[in-house]
Amino acid sequence: MSESNSPPPIEPPAEPAQPNHNGIDADIDSGRKKHRVLVAVSMFALLGGMLLYLAWLLIIRGYAIAIEPADARVESTIQRISGAGFMIGSSLYTFGGEVTVEARAPLYKPGQATLNRNSANNVTITLEPLPALLTATSTPSRTESRWLIDGNMAVQGEQLVTELPEGEYQLTLSHPHFIDEHATILAEKGQQLNHHFNLTPVSGMLQIESVPAGAEVLIDGEAVGNTPLALERDGGSYTVAINAPGFEPIADTLEITERQPLDSRRYNMQLLGANITAELQPSSGVLTVNGAPVTEPSLFRVNANEPLNIRYSKPGYVSATQSIELSPGAQQTVRFNLTPEFGELHVSSNVPAQATINGQSRGETPLTQRVQTLPQTIQLQRPYYRSATVTVTPEANNVTRSHIELIPEFDARRQEGRPLFANTIGIQLIPVELDSFTMGSPLGESGRQRNEVQREVSFTRDVWISATHVTEGQYARFTGQGNRESNLPITNITWLDAARFTNWLSEQEGLMPFYIIQGNQVTGIRRASRGYRLPSEAEWEFIAKHFRRAARTAYIWGNQAVLRDRQANFADKELQGEQPFFFRDYEDDHKGVAPVASYRADRNGFYDLDGNVREWVHDAYLLPASGSTIPAETDYLGPDSGRGHVIKGASYLTGQLPLLRASVRYQGNDPAPDVGFRVARYHQAGD
Repeated sequence: MSESNSPPPIEPPAEPAQPNHNGIDADIDSGRKKHRVLVAVSMFALLGGMLLYLAWLLIIRGYAIAIEPADARVESTIQRISGAGFMIGSSLYTFGGEVTVEARAPLYKPGQATLNRNSANNVTITLEPLPALLTATSTPSRTESRWLIDGNMAVQGEQLVTELPEGEYQLTLSHPHFIDEHATILAEKGQQLNHHFNLTPVSGMLQIESVPAGAEVLIDGEAVGNTPLALERDGGSYTVAINAPGFEPIADTLEITERQPLDSRRYNMQLLGANITAELQPSSGVLTVNGAPVTEPSLFRVNANEPLNIRYSKPGYVSATQSIELSPGAQQTVRFNLTPEFGELHVSSNVPAQATINGQSRGETPLTQRVQTLPQTIQLQRPYYRSATVTVTPEANNVTRSHIELIPEFDARRQEGRPLFANTIGIQLIPVELDSFTMGSPLGESGRQRNEVQREVSFTRDVWISATHVTEGQYARFTGQGNRESNLPITNITWLDAARFTNWLSEQEGLMPFYIIQGNQVTGIRRASRGYRLPSEAEWEFIAKHFRRAARTAYIWGNQAVLRDRQANFADKELQGEQPFFFRDYEDDHKGVAPVASYRADRNGFYDLDGNVREWVHDAYLLPASGSTIPAETDYLGPDSGRGHVIKGASYLTGQLPLLRASVRYQGNDPAPDVGFRVARYHQAGD
């Protein structure tokens, strides 16, 4: 194809020209924006102002501060010294919390006030004026000067420095050797005051006499004449010396004061003395010269040309005397060597006792000793008696007697109100007044055994007998082993074990033991002892069937051969099949041994005389020869020896009624599970 020349395209016609509105619109929009910014700023300013106003009303607190007194207000200043706030003039504005302000003014002390939400809006700070400062001096100045303000003591010394509040004051200076000075002081606030006194001495007189007259007088080391002498002097203290040949010098101090312008002395001069040294054997006695005691005998001064009677004495020694006369200024030694002085001392006591005198053993009372006439301390001692001590001073070449009463230790404890040891471990003792009776059983008594021999007995001493058997707990205190709390009767012990317990109990009470035990054998008894022991068979039978009864009874409870349930601890039906004899229709609540006092006491307060366990008694077991005469006995304690010892009473193993009789007696040697004991001791008035 060939290219052809086509005509150019036709342009559309141009639109007609329009007016330029864009600049006007931009100006309008700009104006509107400025208006809106102005309105916003105005609103924010108004809001800020309102907020500030609200803060002013709600947060900022204002206080009006006034200063007193009025003359302090003129040149006063107020400052905030702590807390959040600001001052405008005399007003304080705070933002909460505490604010402290301080006010100052010339010639006044600063004053402060601490303000908080609870403080009033109007605050007054009262300033105190500064005091005046007074300095007062004197000529001459004296440390003894007394400074008084309005009659009140301010200070003692050479000067006065003190603060004074505004006012008028009376100042006084007083000294014993000068006339009092007075001045009126006008004090203004903050003022520096100075005052000076020129003191005028007091006029007085010293008047001095001596016997003899004519002695030389020196005042403050200067000779002023001879006695008698009268001297005019100003107030003050003066050292005075008086000297005369052949006499002791005198030194003194005289004083002239406003209250005592005249000081007068009259001296009695002593002859010139001599010196004595004393050598004394023994030491620590009393040395006198002409009857006056000497406190320092190693060296002392005496009058010369005068007879001297020197005496040395000491208790227990023969006194000695020397007479001497010494010339003025002489020195001499006197010697004394005293010889001991003796007398006889006789010491006796109500019972023989070992005596010591001043700690040295002198033998048994009564005794007589040659001793020095000094206080002698005598001590007497005897087993089971309270030791006694006395001090005696024997007389020279004479017999001085001293008798001392010893009190049994047991009685001494009773006088002191101390409890029985037996009581403290639970042993209760019952006093028994014994009467004559026939021990054993009559021939016609049902169930009588051949060993129940009758014997007439009587008594000269009453007894105490324990209400119960000795318990395992009480016995454990003796052995140191076992249960101290157990209230079961002690059993399975020998007669010797029981005797040892009674001796131990006696020793705890301060009583002489009744049994003499050597090794494993009782070798004797002390019949006079009030110590604990086992009851005798006669005593046991007396309390079991005679004590406080109208007539003798066969059983502990009477003459009826009948048992009441739970009367005592016997072999009841629980032992059926374990032993041949038991009480078939009887109950006592205990198959074996029961705690003491589990059953009712008899009419006299004794427990378990008729049951629970049998009891060792004191007596040896021995039957009289057949056909022999049975003698009556007094305070009968059984035969001196025998085959074992007597056992009395019944036990929880006793199952036959005849064996419950009070006259039943057994012979024993070995411990048994149903044999225990109770204790007794002789009774004496005051126990």
